Amino acid sequence: MHVGKKIQQTWLSKYKIKQVYFKDKNYLKTLKFLKKQKYLKYSKVYFLLNSFINKNYPICNILVNENKIVGFVGTIFSKKKFNNKNYLTCNIHSWLVDRDHRIASSLLFHQINKKKCLITVLSSLPRLRNTFIRLGFKEFIMKYKIILVNKIFFKKTELKYEIFDNFDKIRKIISKKLAGIALNYSNNKYQKLLFIDFETNEYCFIIGNLVLKKKYFKTFNIIFCSNKNFLNKNSKQFFRILAKNFNISLCGEYFLNKNYSIFKYNGNFSLIKNKKIFLKKIPNKFIFDLLFSETEF
Repeated sequence: MHVGKKIQQTWLSKYKIKQVYFKDKNYLKTLKFLKKQKYLKYSKVYFLLNSFINKNYPICNILVNENKIVGFVGTIFSKKKFNNKNYLTCNIHSWLVDRDHRIASSLLFHQINKKKCLITVLSSLPRLRNTFIRLGFKEFIMKYKIILVNKIFFKKTELKYEIFDNFDKIRKIISKKLAGIALNYSNNKYQKLLFIDFETNEYCFIIGNLVLKKKYFKTFNIIFCSNKNFLNKNSKQFFRILAKNFNISLCGEYFLNKNYSIFKYNGNFSLIKNKKIFLKKIPNKFIFDLLFSETEF
């Protein structure tokens, strides 16, 4: 073995990786570490650590040296179906290691790599690109399409559609599976909508989050859509109700391939921004979505 590798392995043997489950014995210690660090905004990381909790999987891994936490990677585990098969997925939402211990930073991924799961990194810093490539991730371009839906552009015609935002009313209509997904988005940061055609009773259940662009333009970013074809076919009606009833100016969606864009031919003014994301252990016939991940990029 090369002398340099021997020295590195000896050095790395001083580190341990511990999996942290929600409110276990290492939970509070991890929060104290995160409060003291200066690399990531604590409130955002804390919110994600307390979101989409599954008692069977850790909410993060910590890097320990001499009984002291020196590194952290935030994980959100969930199960998704691709090609009629269930797959475990893990979204990495945060990664930080104290400067003096970055030689051991990749160890934080070892426990995750042991699991047979799709691993996603959706909000990486640009300077970490080469690091993720070395760790075996593949690079993709996530597209963010933002569409102008201001109400001044719509004609005053009779609407046969409606949008509900009362979840008690919505859950009486949607399936148990969709209601189960919605329960994971109980935080008031998220908006749950039912877009329905009363003549046919066809509907689309949507989860999104509301943000302000330039501190003024109210924007609805779609996280999940249960019936993309229905929403695309009736997008003008959907946009009109969003603008009129919810005072929304912009609507955003995320996708990897234009074939999976919801709003393909709506005619509204739109812009597309690109962002690099990283995926590892990609299943066959994988279809990208934002469920159980951070939604601010």
